[in-house]
Amino acid sequence: MHLTRFGPEEAPLLLASLFDVTERKAAAAALQRLNEALESRVAERTHDLAASNAELSATVEQLRRAQVELVRSERLASLGSLVAGVAHELNTPLGSALLVATTLGDGIEELRRKLDTGELKRSTLDTFLEQQAEAQALIVRNARRAAELIGRFKQVAVDQTSEQRRRFDLAEVVDEIIGTLQPRLRKTPHQVVVDIAPGLGMDSYPGPLGQVVTNLVLNALLHGLGDRPGEVRVVASQLDADHVALSVSDDGVGIPAEHLPRIFDPFFTTKLGEGGSGLGLHIVYSLVQRSLGGRIDVESRSGQGARFTVVMPVNAPKSAEAG
Repeated sequence: MHLTRFGPEEAPLLLASLFDVTERKAAAAALQRLNEALESRVAERTHDLAASNAELSATVEQLRRAQVELVRSERLASLGSLVAGVAHELNTPLGSALLVATTLGDGIEELRRKLDTGELKRSTLDTFLEQQAEAQALIVRNARRAAELIGRFKQVAVDQTSEQRRRFDLAEVVDEIIGTLQPRLRKTPHQVVVDIAPGLGMDSYPGPLGQVVTNLVLNALLHGLGDRPGEVRVVASQLDADHVALSVSDDGVGIPAEHLPRIFDPFFTTKLGEGGSGLGLHIVYSLVQRSLGGRIDVESRSGQGARFTVVMPVNAPKSAEAG
């Protein structure tokens, strides 16, 4: 057996080498333990993040569904208001027609009585015929008015419930929408002026468009004008071959500068508990973007009224989904 002998000079070097190897092994072992601990913490953290993301996704989906339900409820409430408007508007022509028909029936009974008793005179018959002609004209006029109202409200209701795409004249649709608001407008000192030239054709979704106009006008009445007399203007014009600009403005109190960045946020309202749900303008923003494929801007200064401008394509994009 051969033994290697180290001299006095080589011994320290050998010891240093042994210590160096030991330190390296210790460092490597420590590094491995650290890596394993780090991997364990990363795996644990990843698992926690995945669980948090899943919980957040579920919460977001619940909020989205809740928002959809709230928007649907708001729009159904608007449709309920439309039905109330139908009943109120039809009351006048139908009530008048019923009164005239009843009076005409009484006249016929009186004419028959005089004929049976031999008291009928030519002058009486002539008077009755004149009254009958007037009554018939009144009945026809009121019946036509009722038919026009029913047709108008029916079209608006169909648009709001079915939200089908169709070709329409913008002026006609806006006139129909403002007509449904007349029962509410008559209870206020305000005036709504529509300035839209006929013949501005669109291929879009009149239901969402009607909801946009309704909410903007009601927002102007509730938040802009309040109790003092004022005016709301609905104006539209063709920007170019492909786009239309529709604005709803008022001469009311305006919107404070600090509120403008949040004006389209869900549930933002300065009239909480006073008739404002905070969903009106959020619905407008969503419908303009999602259904009409456009954008909406607001301009306002305190004390100088507000103007909401919707810029939308004449032909709604196919990717836009109503509802």
